[in-house]
Amino acid sequence: MHVIDKLLKEYNLVHKKEDLLKITASSIGMVKELVDEADIPIGHSKFGGLPDLPAHFSFPKYHNGYLSFLAQLNLREASPFDKENLLPKTGILYFFYDVVDQPWGFDKEDKNCFKVLYFDGDVKELTRTPYPEKTEDYFQLPVFKAMFNELLSFPEEFSGIVLNEEELDNYFDFRGSMMQQVERYSGSIASPMHYMFGEPFAIQNNVFEEIIYYDNDEKINWNSKEIKQKRNEMVLLFQMDSDDDLDVMWGDVGILYFCIDKNDLQSKQFDKAKFTLQCH
Repeated sequence: MHVIDKLLKEYNLVHKKEDLLKITASSIGMVKELVDEADIPIGHSKFGGLPDLPAHFSFPKYHNGYLSFLAQLNLREASPFDKENLLPKTGILYFFYDVVDQPWGFDKEDKNCFKVLYFDGDVKELTRTPYPEKTEDYFQLPVFKAMFNELLSFPEEFSGIVLNEEELDNYFDFRGSMMQQVERYSGSIASPMHYMFGEPFAIQNNVFEEIIYYDNDEKINWNSKEIKQKRNEMVLLFQMDSDDDLDVMWGDVGILYFCIDKNDLQSKQFDKAKFTLQCH
C-alpha cells in the first residue's frame, strides 16, 4: 500500500483514499526481463520469441498468412496473484495477432485476426515451435521473460464518489501512474501497461461496450441498459500495450484488449475470447 500512499500524496488525493479504495479492481500485473530465449524454460511465461506448443497445435492462420506470436502466459505462475480466483490454476494461454496489418477487430472479416489458445497438459509435450514460413509479413517479437505481480486497477467511469474538477484531473493522473509498472529491464517509470483482469485502460470507448456493440451487428445502442448489463459479464483476459522493447506500436500508441465472457472463462473456452484495438 505504500505505492498508493505515495501517489495519493503526490496527486493531492490523500483525503479521498477511503473512497478510491472502494472502486479498485484486482489485476495481475506483468513486467518484462531481457534474457536469452534459451534461458527461458519450456512452457514458462514470456513475450515474443517462439511459442512452446504441443504437437497438435499449430500457428493460427489469417487470410493467406500466419499470425505473429505475442506471448504465452503460464497460469501456474500467474495464479498466486489471481485474487479473484478467475483463472484455471494450471495451463498455458497463447496469444497471436496480425502484427503487420493490425486489424481493429470491429469488422466481421477481422474475426480471425487474433487467436487465443489454451493448453493444459504435461509440459513434456511442448516444443519450441518455429514460425512456419518467413515472408514479408513475418514479424517475430523480441524475447523477454514475463513475470507477474499484484496490481490494482482503477476505472475510468465510476459512481458514488464526488470529485471536484481539480480532484478529477488529479485522479486520472493518479490512475495512470498506479497502473504502470516499473520494469527491471528498462527501469522506466512510464512502463507499458501489460496486465490481466481488472479495469481495461481504455483509450477511446469503454472496451467492453465496444466489443459488445460490434459483436452484435450494431443492434445494441451504446447507452442502452442491455449493453451495460452485458459489459458486467465480461472480463479483461489480457491487455497488451504498445512497447518499444518489443518493437510493437499498436496504431498510434494504442493497446490490444483480449476479453472474455465470465461463463466462457469459467468453462475454459478461451477460443471464445473477443478482441479490440484502441489507439490515440
